[in-house]
Amino acid sequence: MTQIVLKVNPEYEKLVPPLTTAEYNALKESIKTEGQQLPIIINQDFEILDGHHRNKACLELDIEPDFEVKHFEDKLSERLFVVEANLRRRQLNALDAVALSLEAERIIGLRAKQKKEASRNDFGIFEKPVSSIEQNGIVNETIHAREIAAEKAGVSETTFHRAKTILEKGSPELQEKVREGKTSIAHAYNVITTQENHKNPKPIPQGTFNVIYADPPWQYDLQKRGSTLGHYKDLSVEDICTTFKPKVAEDAILFLWATNPKLEEALQVMQAWGFTYKTNLVWVKDKIGTGYYFRGQHELLLVGIKGSIGVPEEHTRPPSVLHSPRNEHSQKPNEVYKLIESMYPNREYLELFARNNREGWTSWGNEV
Repeated sequence: MTQIVLKVNPEYEKLVPPLTTAEYNALKESIKTEGQQLPIIINQDFEILDGHHRNKACLELDIEPDFEVKHFEDKLSERLFVVEANLRRRQLNALDAVALSLEAERIIGLRAKQKKEASRNDFGIFEKPVSSIEQNGIVNETIHAREIAAEKAGVSETTFHRAKTILEKGSPELQEKVREGKTSIAHAYNVITTQENHKNPKPIPQGTFNVIYADPPWQYDLQKRGSTLGHYKDLSVEDICTTFKPKVAEDAILFLWATNPKLEEALQVMQAWGFTYKTNLVWVKDKIGTGYYFRGQHELLLVGIKGSIGVPEEHTRPPSVLHSPRNEHSQKPNEVYKLIESMYPNREYLELFARNNREGWTSWGNEV
């Protein structure tokens, strides 16, 4: 009996995340000793849709592969099956998962467009009225594309955004380092954004801001464990004092984060921006960090004023010590926003070096 030879579609094969040598050898040994547990999925043209590694192992072991033929209404549906089959793989890294989810989003968008165009005649007019159910089907399919992109990858929205940026703008070498686990998605993303911001820096918002909140990326002379590398581009005190000096109202208050080794430089920045130091709040973290003399477990939020901003009402003055868990690298407690808004309500708020947008605030930074 003639053995059926399954075909490899190069486009589909490129979508398959490669196994490591150890993983492939384990799969091959399993097929050798226990037999092929899952069938290879093929189309009617004998092209492999799911099971490229199983097919390769069977060929090397001289075993006739077990397969199952699957039929689809069109090529887009077939390709979507291939993408979603690969999205379910346990060994999938986050970057490849996002790449596949973006491909799924693209395919579903094309299918929605085809459905819409199929209901038009040569003159671009609908040959029959499009019912609300059909319209909802098209809209729902488009929404489903977004859901696949956000959820099928199995990562957070922040990681998804960063991985998408790496795939769109990162070099092949940088992408490969992420896939191999030699660098993190956060590091690679910030390498790209740092390069872009260096070429095309975002202008600092100008206006009559009277409450300024800033978390500068301080530059350290020596590299240390847990450094800022890969999270943002660190800046010299000269750059922070001049290039990133905000234009604010005559009467204003500044809340400025300072790490313990950078206290002196933070006071320089405060003075260069036109503020006079008044006091500080201590943020005590639940985890101990790094340090050459003491291992840091707190940061300082310095307060400085310009002009006659006035002091907050007595009942809105918080304690000078804030106990709050440490989150992602450099991320400050969200409670501080509420604290500032309570002390100085209904003001013109500006956040510099922001990581997120906040309603009612003007936010400036690499990640917003």
